[in-house]
Amino acid sequence: MRVIGPVALATLVLGSLVACTPTDDGPAPMPTTVWTSAAPEGPLEGDPWVETVRASLEAQAIAVNRNDFSLASLTETTSYDLRSRLYSAARDQVTSSGSTEILPGPLPFAPVEVTGVPEDATASVRGCVAEQWASEGGTPPAVPGARGIEYRLAQEDGSRTVTSTVNVPDLDCSTVDPPVALFDPAPEPSTVDDVERIVRPTRD
Repeated sequence: MRVIGPVALATLVLGSLVACTPTDDGPAPMPTTVWTSAAPEGPLEGDPWVETVRASLEAQAIAVNRNDFSLASLTETTSYDLRSRLYSAARDQVTSSGSTEILPGPLPFAPVEVTGVPEDATASVRGCVAEQWASEGGTPPAVPGARGIEYRLAQEDGSRTVTSTVNVPDLDCSTVDPPVALFDPAPEPSTVDDVERIVRPTRD
């Protein structure tokens, strides 16, 4: 298996990954991300907009697993509005079920189209993502499926962020297997059962 490093833009969303809020001992180190097969290749993989989407997906997964949406890696790759949506979803999950879900790795994603060039202020990336991925135990599903999605991005002062997502039901993902990468070490089940233990995102 080919090993890739943590989120490229991260300065800190685990060596020993725990799905809880940071403690007084300081944040746990970032996890390593390991492709279960060959790392994805193709003409779109080197596109900076696609690289930003992958960095955001990794940061989102770490933030969800830690229940901490103030992480620098998330702030640097993901807009405040989208971070707030993730935070609200985590609170809703705890309110409805008493626990949060765990992602075994970044949401699997296969890009199929990029609208925009690196110099543009905005761009979009369409592709297929895993339909089933998160669970309370964090175990990768045997058949994650795939669905269409569009990531919308913006660039300011040379920094790119994912600003929003849109479902694309008419994108045919029936024959697409998004490449899978898992966190090493594997995330542990969450112990968070109180919405007050979920860390809200900081404003830009």
